[in-house]
Amino acid sequence: MQRLRTIVSRAGLALFALALLMPVLAAGEEAAPGKVADIWVFWPKAGQEAQFETAVKEHVAWRKASGDPFRWTAFVPVVGTDMTHYVFYSGGHHWKDLDTQDAWAKGAKAGAKFAEQVGRFVERYEHELSELDDKHSRWKESEEYRFFGRSVLQLRPGAYGEMLEALGKVHKAATDGDWPFSYSVSWKIGGEGGMAVVYPYKSWADMADPETPFMKVLASSVGSEEEAKKVMEQLNRSFESSVYTIYELRPDLSTPK
Repeated sequence: MQRLRTIVSRAGLALFALALLMPVLAAGEEAAPGKVADIWVFWPKAGQEAQFETAVKEHVAWRKASGDPFRWTAFVPVVGTDMTHYVFYSGGHHWKDLDTQDAWAKGAKAGAKFAEQVGRFVERYEHELSELDDKHSRWKESEEYRFFGRSVLQLRPGAYGEMLEALGKVHKAATDGDWPFSYSVSWKIGGEGGMAVVYPYKSWADMADPETPFMKVLASSVGSEEEAKKVMEQLNRSFESSVYTIYELRPDLSTPK
């Protein structure tokens, strides 16, 4: 785990810990993927998790059969402070795709269908959007990804420029140094926290520290270890809080293929 946390902080503030989560194209979309992700988070009623999962499987199958233009990928937390929620993510969209989705949902009465099939098992839910910062992301697609680490970071008021300068140097170092690990940076729209950063893993073993620490890669890029420390300090002080969660992909709760 430390291998990726050193990208952001020697003290453990994991910046390179959203896209939540791997980009998924809208069904049938042939244009280049967009930057917008649609994210729903649900907390089932205590003791009704099994009923919730059974209902979700039925509902996502209905959505596909009914022509839902979005594909939904499900994730559950396996490491973190809140282990009771489920995340459903659809990414790679343009803003106009949300209009298409809204029109389909209204025509198909998707909200009423969800309430009928799943709603009685839900304690509460949240809805957010996010927009990918592709200028500061390095993402390699793979069907083998199983886990996704996500950090949600709260930007300190007035620190956006300072953060962006440091982030640019970190990203340049990763790009120029051909850092082999993927990461995706996005900005949340709705909910707590401003920046979300996600990186994928194929297994638990994939989380082991790399042979070459990122600080060495950064030092090579900016000229010295001392300058690299200054960049990390600048990046760290741009944020006032960070929450990190590791999610596991749940294909059985996702839109059927």
